[in-house]
Amino acid sequence: MRMQMTGGGEFAMWLAIGAGQVAFWVAVYPLINAWAERIKAKGRPEISGGETRIAELEARLERMELRSPITGEVDAQDQRLAELEERLDFTERLLTRVDAGGRHLPPSPAAQVDS
Repeated sequence: MRMQMTGGGEFAMWLAIGAGQVAFWVAVYPLINAWAERIKAKGRPEISGGETRIAELEARLERMELRSPITGEVDAQDQRLAELEERLDFTERLLTRVDAGGRHLPPSPAAQVDS
């Protein structure tokens, strides 16, 4: 058998649920706040060990810089790659020169001057 709740009883039930929610969050807020502070503190060095952490990070940065290629070397490789691409394009154009009869044409005089 199901009991019917009156309008006043239903209101009291929702009021109790709301009060319970408020009480829950008031009680849990300090715990959540402490947890958030702990997470935030993990990202920054402690005051006492800060110098050690900074020295470790500087040593790590120096090791990374020694492993990475020098910018000038990368630029030189890029320039060399661009020159090779141009030579490949030129060679492809020479190899695909064909006359109307299907025979390969000899290189143009301009191509002979370049080589």
